[in-house]
Amino acid sequence: MTGKSQNKQSPTPEQLRERVEHTREELGRTVEELASKADVKARAKEKAGDAKAKAQDKAEDAKAKVQDAVGHSRARIQDSTAHAAQRGPLPALVVAAAAVLVWLQVRRRQQQGGKAAQSARRLQGAARCSTRARRSR
Repeated sequence: MTGKSQNKQSPTPEQLRERVEHTREELGRTVEELASKADVKARAKEKAGDAKAKAQDKAEDAKAKVQDAVGHSRARIQDSTAHAAQRGPLPALVVAAAAVLVWLQVRRRQQQGGKAAQSARRLQGAARCSTRARRSR
């Protein structure tokens, strides 16, 4: 043991100051790291920001997929319309006639529903009048 202590030179004051300064810097970094880990509010904000960024990325991806699908659908419709036009006007006329028939059927049902409601209101009004007449006797 005495051999080791004799071979080792004692540090100079300048070396001691450098060690102390180095230790202080390390301690400062460690304290900052611990403080950042203990700051729950800042960590929560950071996680919320990350989640928001991920959600925006996913929304942009979904938007791009929808736009792509719409573009493909539009192209298919244009192709099928052009193909139908080449076959002649008969298929288009059949589709238009069917659409008109459906529209007329729906309109007639709506009007019948309106007439039934009017009849029900008339009956209710008549019932009120007869009730008033009985009470006044």
